Parts: sequence; C-alpha cells; structure tokens
Amino acid sequence: MGNKKTKTSLSREGTNFLKAIAIFSVLLIHILSSSKPSPFVNESKFQLAAIFFDQLARISVPLFVALSGYGLYCGYAKKKLELGTFFKRRVFKILPLYILWSGIFSALFYFVPSWGPLTQQPNLLWKIVLGRADYHLYFVPMVFQLYVFFPLILKVFKKWPLATLLGAVFVQLLWWWIFSYGGRTVTSWKYFAEDGEQYLWMTNWIAYFVLGMYLPKIWHWFDAHRSTAGLVLVGWLFSGGYAISNALQLIQNGTDPLFALKFTRYPLFFYSFLAILVSSYCVARAKHLTGWLVKVGKISYPLYLSHTLFLRIAFFLLYL
Repeated sequence: MGNKKTKTSLSREGTNFLKAIAIFSVLLIHILSSSKPSPFVNESKFQLAAIFFDQLARISVPLFVALSGYGLYCGYAKKKLELGTFFKRRVFKILPLYILWSGIFSALFYFVPSWGPLTQQPNLLWKIVLGRADYHLYFVPMVFQLYVFFPLILKVFKKWPLATLLGAVFVQLLWWWIFSYGGRTVTSWKYFAEDGEQYLWMTNWIAYFVLGMYLPKIWHWFDAHRSTAGLVLVGWLFSGGYAISNALQLIQNGTDPLFALKFTRYPLFFYSFLAILVSSYCVARAKHLTGWLVKVGKISYPLYLSHTLFLRIAFFLLYL
C-alpha cells in the first residue's frame, strides 16, 4: 500500500475511474426501475436481487457530488478564488450541454407524451431552472447551487475543516428529517413536497460535497492508521447490508418502492458516506486502473445527460 511518506492523492485518471463507477451505477438504477414487470414488487422472484443491486448502486449521485467537492477544493485550496472567473468556468462547462439536452427531452416528450416523466413543467425555462425536462436532470441545478455557495463553503472550510464537514452532515440529515420522512413537509409547495423535487435542493447532498473536500485528510489518516481503514471497510459492508434489508422490509410492508429505495434515507446516507471513503481511498492508492473505465469516466457528464433517452428507446424496442 505504499509508505507513510507518500501522500495519498487522487489522480485525474482516478477521478475519471470513480466517475465511471458512478455513471454505471446510475445506469443500473434506471435499468432496474424501467424493467417491466417491476422486479421490486413482492410477487417478483427477482425482488431481493433487484433491491440488492439498486441499493449498492445508490453510491452513484453521492459519489458524483463528492468528486465535485474534491475537484473544486484541489483547484482552489492554495490559490485565490476569483469569483468572476470561477462562475464563468462553471457556466460554460456544464450549462450548454444541459440546456441542449433539456431542449431535446422537451421536444421528445411533446411528440411522444407517454415517454415523459410525471413531473414535467409546461414552460421550457422552468424545466431548465428546476431540472424537470426529465427525471434525472435535477442533478445539474442542484450541483450549480453547490457551485454558488462554494466560495463561502471554501472560506469556512479552510478555517474549520472538520467543523464544516460535521455541520454539513447535520444540515443534510436535518433536511431529510423535515422533508423526507413520514410524508413530513413544512409547506405544500410542490417543489418541496414531492419526493422527486426534493433531490433538486443542494441541502440533500451537501454533506457529500464537503466530504469530497475533506477526503485528503481522511486518506492521510488511513495511511497512518491502517486499522481504522479496516474498520471503515467493515462499517461499509454492514451499512450496505442494513440498507438492503431496510428497503426490502419497507417494500414487503407495503411502501411504494419509489420511497423505499430513495437516496434520502438514513441507512443509505451511512452506506454512501462510507462507500465514498472506501472507494476513493482504494482508487487513490491503486497502481493500475482499467483504461476503458477511465475513458468512460471522461465522458460521464454527457452520458448522464443523455442516457435516459437511449434507455427509453431500448426498452421500447424490447417490449415491442
């Protein structure tokens, strides 16, 4: 695993490797949810396998968010952040493709309404602002919210890194408690009250973002305390098992699979948090990474934006 004098860090290839894991996990979740008949219902003989793979794949979005935090922190940890340049780069890096694909999905669902998600907005501008041109596009406005607050988060993080991480964890778990558990909501405004729209807000993901910024400190601790890394691995395995059994129990008790499997559940928080620690450390320490996965990771963003179109076409042809 190397010596303690070597500082563990994640290379660009390692980052792309993890992005490939994340995008394949997204694909797996959406393939399972698109299958007919649903493999999640109690009558299905594939129920346990479907829940198993779905829950393990829920590292997907948390990992993407953590990698965003990691990349931004590495870019600005030791240099001054110029707000104008920072936001200009973010806008031109993510928005053109996002707007293009929002337009493509809007046109597609106009001509093929049955393919459209249930939460579409009637106005293209609102579809873009709220990420509702298709069900997965909440990710872009959510990440952009994190970009808007990153200069402030960075300033606080540089002074109090651990306190910032713990504060982000508290905010995220409290937000989930208010908006995600037992049908609770403090408002009837649909962009908070509906499960799909809850993913839109950065407060559902902020702990993973700050965790990404904190990862180098954790890797350094693992290098110096290998037994701790082992305990985290064990915790990851147990938390994954509990997330699977919890989702299975919820569904068998009559909970809609959409809610039983969702990201905003406490068992999945602990699984995702620990999975990010384990996967990022292993990849950061790896000497060789699979080349084709690195290449896939390089194009993970356009793949993420476009993949639901190709899934719809594939399943349409499959069920002809």
